This record gives sequence, C-alpha cells and structure tokens, in this order.
Amino acid sequence: MERVINKRKASDKAPTIIIFVLLTVYAASMILLVLWGLSAALKTWLGFYQDKLGPPAGWPWAWEWKNFQLVFDQFVIPIVSDGVQKYRTIWDMLLYTLLYAGVGAFINTLVPCLVAYVVAKFDYKFSKLLYTVVIVCMILPIVGAAPSEISLLKTLHLYDTFWGNWIQKFHFLGMYFLVFHAAFKGISKELSEAAYVDGAGEYQVLFRLILPLVSTVFATVMLIKFIEFWNDYQTPLLYLPSHPTLAYGVYWIGFTSVGAMATVPMRMAACMLVLVPVLTLFVVFRNRLMGNLMMGGVKE
Repeated sequence: MERVINKRKASDKAPTIIIFVLLTVYAASMILLVLWGLSAALKTWLGFYQDKLGPPAGWPWAWEWKNFQLVFDQFVIPIVSDGVQKYRTIWDMLLYTLLYAGVGAFINTLVPCLVAYVVAKFDYKFSKLLYTVVIVCMILPIVGAAPSEISLLKTLHLYDTFWGNWIQKFHFLGMYFLVFHAAFKGISKELSEAAYVDGAGEYQVLFRLILPLVSTVFATVMLIKFIEFWNDYQTPLLYLPSHPTLAYGVYWIGFTSVGAMATVPMRMAACMLVLVPVLTLFVVFRNRLMGNLMMGGVKE
C-alpha cells in the first residue's frame, strides 16, 4: 500500500517539477537577454562587432560607461509639428511618458473601479446589461477601429493631444472591470447598511468605506497599467506623433541609420535606461504584484 501511495506522490510531483524547470529556463533566458543588452551597452562600436556575445574587454572601470551619458546628450528624435520639423530630447520624452503612463494608468483604473462598484451594488437590469457588454467586448475581436478614432479625434481637435488620449482611456471594458466587480461583490452589504444607519450618504460610503477596502486591488491594477503604458509605443505612434514617449523613442532608434544612436551599443544603452524605472518598480512592489496576482486576476 505504501508503495502505491509513494508512486502516486511521485506522479503528482512530476508535473510540478516540469513546470518549475520550464519556468526556470524561461526566466534564465530573460535574464541572459538583459545581461547581454547591458554588456553590449558597455562596449565601443568596434568592440561590439569584434565580440558580440562576450563581456566588455578590460576592467569594469575601463568599460564604456560614457555611453549612458551620451544617451542623455544625444538621444533626440525628429518630429513634425504644425508642418515644422522639431526635435524632442530624452527629457521631453520622459515628461511625455509620465503624462501618458501615469495619468493614463490612473484614469484607466479609476473608471472600471467606479463602474464596477455601481454594477455590483445596484442590481438593476441596466447593471446586468453593462456586465454583459463587458463580457461580449472581451469575447468579440474589435479590429480596424484606429482610422475612425483618428478621424473623430481630428474632427474634435483632440488628435495629438494628451486630453484626447486621456479621454480615450475613459472606458471600463476589459478584465480589470471583472476584477473590481468581484472585489466589490466580496464586501458584505452589512458594512454599507451600518454606515447608512449612522447617517452616511452614498458618496461617503463609497470614498470613505468601500474604496479603502479595495485600495490594495486598486494600487495593484494601477501599477500593472502603468507598466503596460510605459512599454507601449504603438499608441503614441498613432495618436501622439508629436509627443513621443521613451518607448516610442526606443522604437524609432531601432530603424534609424544615421547619428550617434545608430550603433548597437548606443541603442542598448538607451534600452537599459528605459528599463531601469520599470525594473525598479517591479523590485520595490514585487510582493504586491506577486501576492495579489492569482490565475491572471487580482485578489486581496
């Protein structure tokens, strides 16, 4: 009997071991890519083409650390604004990134949170309709909407403006609406009823009682959206052509063949600088991210 039990335990451990090995290999491949990028960023143009895979030649203090300083000085990209060619520096791109990723992440977290609260609290037919709309939009693929969106934004004089981009993010569709909906459904109605008895209004119950209870979920979702928008270059490319973000700048230097940023070491140095804020956020908030993420969702 013990032999049968031991065989079952061994068979149960086999999938876990396989998954662990696969995830370890995947994580190692990502770490090696980052280390290779850092190694390439610390080489000269000639040194990189002489040895593309190895570490930089010489001692660490003799490596090309000045490449990072050159990125701050020479990482500029041309844009066309009002028919005039202009240039945006790395500091301009950093400001645009914070406006795009920071404000956009807050809006794209707050709106689903508030709508999910209304749908979860008020059991009306319209609430069920909103919930169904979210599910249907997640199932049906929506493609080809960019031309009509750009045309509408130009008509409203909101194209290539942050106001227009922020308005685009005022929607509640997506997975995180369901996350907030589940979080609000898990809160006992007795808490709200007790607050009503004490004389609290709807807004007081929402902002002083309910939202603090889901603050962990809110912060986690906002952090995920911030990282998503930080790495997004397609949306600024389409909707904010004269306000390039850092991700857009990295995308642009991948295709340029002129100037100081045309070499692989300089491109890798720019990529490493863009990576640092996101990596710092992950290291600082890794417990929040990993602790509140489960099966693709967020939980308290």
